[in-house]
Amino acid sequence: MNTRQPIRALLAGAIAATASLLAAATPARADEGMWLLNNPPVDLIEDRYGFRPDDAWFTHLMRSAVRMGSGGSGSFVSRDGLIMTNHHVARDTISKLSSAERDLIANGFYAATRDEELRTPDLEVMNLVRIVDVTDRVQGAGANHEDSAQAEAARRAEIASIQDEFGARTGLTPEVVTLYGGGLYHLYLYKRYTDVRLVFCPEDTAASFGGDVDNFEFPRWCLDVTFLRVYEDGEPVTPEHFLPFSARGASEGDPVFVVGHPGRTQRLFTSDHLAFLRDVAYPAWMRFIYRREVELRVFSSLDTENARVAKSQLLGFQNGRKGLGGKLAALQDPGIFAKKLREETALRKAIMDGAGSDLDAAYDALSPFRDIAAAQETASEFYDHYQFLEWFRMGRSALYAHAMNTVRLVEEREKPNGQRLEEFTDANIPRIELALFSEAPIYRAFEINRLTSGLQILAELHGGDDPLVQRALAGKSTRDRAVELITGTRLGDVVFRRELVQSGSESVRRSDDPMIRFARLIDEHARHVRERYENEVEAVERESYAKLADARFELLGDSVYPDATFSLRLATGTVKGFDQEGEWIEPFTDISGMYRRMRDKGATPPFRLDDAWLRVQNRLALDTPYNLVSTNDIIGGNSGSPLVNKDGECVGLIFDGNRYSFVWDAIYTGERGRAVSVDVRGMLEVMNVVYDADALVNELLGE
Repeated sequence: MNTRQPIRALLAGAIAATASLLAAATPARADEGMWLLNNPPVDLIEDRYGFRPDDAWFTHLMRSAVRMGSGGSGSFVSRDGLIMTNHHVARDTISKLSSAERDLIANGFYAATRDEELRTPDLEVMNLVRIVDVTDRVQGAGANHEDSAQAEAARRAEIASIQDEFGARTGLTPEVVTLYGGGLYHLYLYKRYTDVRLVFCPEDTAASFGGDVDNFEFPRWCLDVTFLRVYEDGEPVTPEHFLPFSARGASEGDPVFVVGHPGRTQRLFTSDHLAFLRDVAYPAWMRFIYRREVELRVFSSLDTENARVAKSQLLGFQNGRKGLGGKLAALQDPGIFAKKLREETALRKAIMDGAGSDLDAAYDALSPFRDIAAAQETASEFYDHYQFLEWFRMGRSALYAHAMNTVRLVEEREKPNGQRLEEFTDANIPRIELALFSEAPIYRAFEINRLTSGLQILAELHGGDDPLVQRALAGKSTRDRAVELITGTRLGDVVFRRELVQSGSESVRRSDDPMIRFARLIDEHARHVRERYENEVEAVERESYAKLADARFELLGDSVYPDATFSLRLATGTVKGFDQEGEWIEPFTDISGMYRRMRDKGATPPFRLDDAWLRVQNRLALDTPYNLVSTNDIIGGNSGSPLVNKDGECVGLIFDGNRYSFVWDAIYTGERGRAVSVDVRGMLEVMNVVYDADALVNELLGE
C-alpha cells in the first residue's frame, strides 16, 4: 500500500530531540545550496552578505535566465534578445553551422550586422515564466495503489494531464519537475524560442585554451563564451528582464550569485544508492566514454575532414572522461563516503527515536532504505543494457536516432497522452520534432564509425550468439552491417523523415527503409528493458525517496534544498581564492598570464593562440582580469550560467569547476572547490581589441 503517513507520525514526537543531531550531520556548509527560485534563501543571504533581496530581485534573475536545449544554461544580456552562454555549450550548434569550407569551430565567427547572423538548425531556448506547486495533484494520483509501479503510472498520467491543462491555458511550454526524489512536484512554465541565431563565437584555441590539460584546473585563461540572438516572428525579442554587463566587474570578497540549471546531483541519495553509482553506474558510463574517446581519436587521425566533423563529440567525451572520472574517484574516497554515512545514520536515528520501543513501527518506517537498496540490486542486473539502449543509442548515431524517434513518435501518438513514454507526451513532442526535422548536416563516414561502435557494444553486452545480436547483424560483421544501414537509409533526407512521420504508424511499420526496420527490431527489446527499469527501479525509488523527503521536511523544514534536476536554481557565493596543495591560488587571472602560459608551453597546441592574438598583444590592456573563481555551488548543467552581483548585473560567465569540485555531485565542500568563470572585463577587452566586435561590446554595455 502506498502511504507515507507512518514516518511523518513517528517523527512528530521526536523532532525536538533529533533535529539538532541531523542538522549537525548535514551542516549548511558555507555557500552550499542549489536553491529553488520560488523558495530562495532570503535570510541566509541577508545574514551572510548583508543585504536582503526582495521578490523583484529574484524575479529579475529568474526571467533573465534561460535553459539551452543543447544541455546548458544561458541568460539574456541585452534588450535586443542577445543571449550569452558558453562556447562549449553551443559547440554542437556551431559545428552544425560549419562546413569544410567554413569551419566556425576552428576560425570563430562574428556577425557585425543582424543580417549576417546565422540561424541555428535545431537549437531550443527556454525562458522560465512561472512556477506552480502541483504536489497534491501528483501525489494524490499515486496514493492508495497496490504497488509502486501502479502508483508511478498514475502519477505519470496525472503529470501529462497537468501539462496538457496548463499548456492549453497559458500557451506556454509546461514541464512538471520532480523534486526531493518525489517529495514535491512543481510545474515550470516556459516561453520557448526556436529561432535562435549565432552572433559571435571565438575560435576554439581561445575558447578552450589549455585544452584537456587545463580542464578542471585553475589558473585558467579561456574565452569560453558564445553570443546568440533570439527572434520571434522575424524580429529580435525584447525581454523585459536581462542582465546588463558590469564594466567594473567583481573584486575579491564580493558576494556573487549564479542562476542556472544544474543537471543532476545525488546529495540526498542513500548510501546504497551512492554505492550503486560508484560500483555499477559510473563505471559503465566510463567504459563507454573511454572507448569512444579512443575510437574518435583514431577516426580523427585519418584526415582533416574527419577531425573537423568529430571534434565537437571528441571534446565532449574528453570532458566527460575527466569530469565523470573525478566524480567516480570522489565516491571511491572512504572519507567522503563516511560523511554520507554519518548523515544517513542521523536520519535513521531520528526515525528510530520517533518509533520509541515499537520495533514493528520502526522496521516499517525504515523500509525506504531497504527498498532503495533492493532497487539498486535489481538495477545491477541490467543497468548497462538499459543505459546503452536508451541513452548511448548505438554510438550516438544521428541516423539511428532519427529512425528510433520516428518509430516511437508514430506509435506513441496512437496512445492516450498519459500512457506514453515521457518524452513523447504532447508537451514534449515539439522538442522531439525539432531534432527529428533538423536540417543539420549528417556525415556518412562519421555515421558509419558511430554505428559500428554501437553494434560492437551490442554484441559484447549480449554475446555473439544472442538472437537479438544475430538479427541485428543479419549475418554481417559489425562494420559491414553499419555500412549497409547507413548507405541504404533515406533518413538523411529531412523531407523523407517528415513525410514518413506524417504518413502514420502503419506506413512506418511497412517501411522497407533498412534503418527503420533496424530501429523497430531494437525498439522491441529496448522497450522491455526500459519498462523493467521504470517499474522495478525508478518507481520504487520515487516512493521511497518521497517518504525520506517527508522525514527531512518534518525535521528540518524547507531548509534542505532539493537535488539538482536541470531546473532553475540559485547558488550563493563569494569571489575567493583557494589552497592547492600548499600554494595559495589567487581568485583572478589576467590576460598577460595567458601569454606567459603560451610561452611556457612552447606555443604548441593546446597552448597556441591564433596569429590575431599575437598581432594585437601590445594593444591589449594585459592586466585586465580574464578568468576568476568563486565559492558558488555548481555542477554540470550550470555551464553558461551568468555570475551576477547583488545589483543584478553580470560580472562573469560560469564555464567550469576546479578539480576539487568533482565531489559536489555527492557532497558540497567549500574549502577548495571553486566555480570558474570568464570575467566580463576580459571578455569585453578581447572582443573589442582582438575581434573588432565594437557593435557587440556597445550592445552589452547598453551604449
